[in-house]
Parts: sequence; C-alpha cells; structure tokens
Amino acid sequence: MAQGQQTTYVGTVPQKRVVSDRILMSDPMEIPLISALGLNADSKFKFVNSPGVVYEWLMDAYSAKSTTANTAALTNDSTTTVITMADGSLFQPGDVLVVDSEYVWVSAVSTNTVTIVRNHGGTQATHLTTATFYLRSRARLEGASAADSHFTQPTSGYNYSFILQKTIEISRSDARIKRYGIPNLEQYEIDKKMDELKVDLTSKPYYGIRAAGSATAARDTGGFSTFMSNTTNMSSAAITLKAIEDMVQTIWGYGGRPSLLVCNGWVKRKIASFFEGAVRTERSDKYGGVEIQKIQTAMGPTLDVLVDRYCPTTIAYLLTPDEVSFVTIDEFFYEDLGKSKDTAAYGEIVGEYGFAMANPYHHGYIYGISTTT
Repeated sequence: MAQGQQTTYVGTVPQKRVVSDRILMSDPMEIPLISALGLNADSKFKFVNSPGVVYEWLMDAYSAKSTTANTAALTNDSTTTVITMADGSLFQPGDVLVVDSEYVWVSAVSTNTVTIVRNHGGTQATHLTTATFYLRSRARLEGASAADSHFTQPTSGYNYSFILQKTIEISRSDARIKRYGIPNLEQYEIDKKMDELKVDLTSKPYYGIRAAGSATAARDTGGFSTFMSNTTNMSSAAITLKAIEDMVQTIWGYGGRPSLLVCNGWVKRKIASFFEGAVRTERSDKYGGVEIQKIQTAMGPTLDVLVDRYCPTTIAYLLTPDEVSFVTIDEFFYEDLGKSKDTAAYGEIVGEYGFAMANPYHHGYIYGISTTT
C-alpha cells in the first residue's frame, strides 16, 4: 500500500505513451540531378527502336584546323617546299597556313606530303624541329580544278542499361499490428523503397561504371567519368572562380555551352564566398551572407548552380544539359510475387534505366578539391 504524494515516477505501467503519429525520415529524399537532366533521353537524343539494353547516339565534328610536322629544314633562308605532315589530308591546294609567325601557301597535297610556297605575303622564319601548322584561310588560284577536301565521319557513343530492384516481404502478423504514423505498412514500405531506389538512380552518374554484362555478371551503365574528356585537378587546393571560368572556356573552345554546375555543399559554400562583397542588395541589419544560384561567366554561358548531397565532395561537374540525360528503359513499378510463406505482402520494385552523354568535350569536371580550405 502506497502513502504520500503520487508522482509520475510511480505507477508508470498504465500511463499512455506520447508518440508522434508521423514518421520523420532521418535522411532527406532529394533527387535534384534527375530533375535537372530528365529521364526521357528519347526526346533529347532522338532514340529510335527503344527500349533496349544497349543504346547508341551519333556524334560528328568539323574537320580539324591544325596538324604537326617535322620542320627542322625550315629556316629563314631555306627554300624547302615539301613538308611531311602528321595528317596531310586536312589540307588542299589553296590553303593558307601559319607556322609560328610565317604564312605559307599550299600548292599541292599527296597523302601526308604537302607542297608549300613559303613567305606568303611576309617573311620567312626559322622553326623548331617539330611545329604545328594552322589552317587560317584559303586563297584559290583562279580557274584551278577542284581538289579533294577533307571530311569526317559520324561516330557513335554507347552505354548499357542497368536494373534496380528491392524486395518487400511482410508477415501477416506484422501487417495487422497498428502503428503510429503508418496506417498501411505495405504501402509505407513501397513508398520508402521507391525513394531509396530513386536515390540509387540519381547517384549513378557520379559512380557508374560501364559494363556489358553476361549471364553471370550484371551489365551496368557508365557515368560522368566514362565520357567526359575535360578535367582539372585541384591537387587538394581550394576550388577557385578562375578554375571554373577556365573550364567554361575550355568547353566553349570545343563548341560546348555549359549551363549547369553540379556540386556538393562545400563547393556551394565556396562559390558563395567568391562573391562576398560583390553582391548588391538592399540594406538590412537582420541578414548576413549570400546564396549564389547562378554564375554569369565571362565567356557568356550562365551557370545554374545545382547543389546535390549525393555529388562527391571533392568534385564539381560542368555540364551542357541538352547533351546529357537519364534513359528510361522500364520505369519503376511494384508487382506482387508468388507467396510461398505466411505473408501478407510479398513483392518487388523494379526499374531499368541508363545514362547518355554526347560530345565528351562539351562537359568537364574539376576534381581533387579541398574540403577544408
């Protein structure tokens, strides 16, 4: 028999629990890269005969404007007129080339042997053993016959699809138990695992490895690093605005128009620091700091800054979005499986997707970024 004051510290057995009737997820569910790049590559790449487990896209480029040659015999007083080029097919009679500061005129081409007229409208110069000849213009002889011209052939890029799957299995007893925040356990698990698979999908461009697969090894899709040709290594130094501008200029030089910069939280903070003191705002004594969502580059392209928690912390990607996309082979769906146990729900979520990126020089990434400075 108890005596004295009764408190909450005694008689705890009949007390009703105060429990949230809502589940608060510890991990945020965000898939910004999927939203930015889209899942329908058919519209961007004009795929036909889809879906398929292997998909290809066609690329072409204009003829190159330069090649190297052995120029040891080209001195300021030599009369050498025949040069063996690394790729003489780039040129034709009538081309005006520049080697260092000297202009030369092409009079004949035979495979890689190019006959030139030196001192075209200027003075001769002495050149290093190996030098680069640049095509600068053309000046055809009046009445000359047509000559063979250089041409390029389309090439193809390719990637494979990959399959994502998660199983849901709930016993009959577990399904009947009443829970706070979960009115329907089966639907709750379907929704949660669907979100988890979307995270797996949005992470694939960062970590994807292209693999053809076989009956005993899964095929897989390649990500950014499989295709990108432009890279900058910061060597554990802090990322700089100059590094970003340099990469934009490099991509622009190849004909790309990057308009999306994808990064993690740390790089997003560093980008904001580039513009501290340079952002014009109305005076307010209640707010400090700036958030930068766009960067106007000197080369013209405006970069949308996309912060993605799944992006590697030491890498920032610059993309031309019109030439990169996820590929949907079979969108996520849930299906019941044949039960072999005492279960209330037994099924799986399955989806098949891929990734496509054309023109590898129209994108780039900066890696080796310090996460402390």
